[in-house]
Amino acid sequence: MDYKINQYTNWLNQNISLTNAFSEDSMRAMAFHVLMGRNYRLITEKNTKSKLALTYIWLSDVVETAKKEYGDDWKSMIVQDLMNSRHRTDEQKDLLLWLVGLTQKTSVNLGISKRDLPDVMEDLQLYMKDLLLKIDRFEDMDKAWLLMMAGSATLNIRGSDKSKVGKVLEGVIIRSMLSILGLKENIDYWMNIDRDELVERETDCEIRTKRGRIRVEVGLISSGNQEVIEDKINRVGRQGVVLFDKVGANTRIYSTADSHSVKLIQIRGNQPLVEMYRHLLPLVDISLTEPPELEDAIKRTIDDLPSDIFSLDTNNIL
Repeated sequence: MDYKINQYTNWLNQNISLTNAFSEDSMRAMAFHVLMGRNYRLITEKNTKSKLALTYIWLSDVVETAKKEYGDDWKSMIVQDLMNSRHRTDEQKDLLLWLVGLTQKTSVNLGISKRDLPDVMEDLQLYMKDLLLKIDRFEDMDKAWLLMMAGSATLNIRGSDKSKVGKVLEGVIIRSMLSILGLKENIDYWMNIDRDELVERETDCEIRTKRGRIRVEVGLISSGNQEVIEDKINRVGRQGVVLFDKVGANTRIYSTADSHSVKLIQIRGNQPLVEMYRHLLPLVDISLTEPPELEDAIKRTIDDLPSDIFSLDTNNIL
């Protein structure tokens, strides 16, 4: 069966706003939004919605093609066809799971392997038939199935790059901020420090000061996950820095930070670059560069940063 993979990938490459979310240009754009105290997710959300819309159209085309080729048994026949294929594309691997209402993460959590999928499909069809007969809507089986596939695709697409983009961006933010302030990597600061005999937890960054090193952690989390920020506060130690996006109104993180002598820097609606400068100024033994505060100046400064700050190897980011 023709799954129209080339058509689908061409749609994505030609019509989404960030074809490569990890490209240098994309990372510069997101770093600018963060250092301006803005919401970088507004950039990635437009990208995500584009992917979703084009994926829904592709799934609809695949279903229509399968119904013409296989008739009423199109669901089981697609699963059989894909199971018999030796060289499935990534899109076909996703489709195989979406057909039975799963994502890769959900299939792992449920203990369902690829070889189980034909049986899963058979059981699911029987269940859905019984369910729709009970409400006298069996004629809407294909409509319900397509919507179920679209729902699985939505979870898959929204979750697939979210943590990876965030983790890469965290490193870009730290490098951008410290470079703008005049610090040099592997001389004045070090990235991605592994655990050792002295410290049992890895950290995003360590900065050299007059009295040793302080730790920096970034948490690009939503307002409902304050426990993540509290964990980072406990991790960085005295004079350490935790940068975070935003938290809810009833948060305890400020009192927790005060008790640990940790500097909290909120990104959203703030001036994170200026806040970092003010915190480091009395601590480090080098002359810091005073950061720009106006939009045009921040944009020019980020544009002038070297490419290696933004062109990162993402192969080892989980």
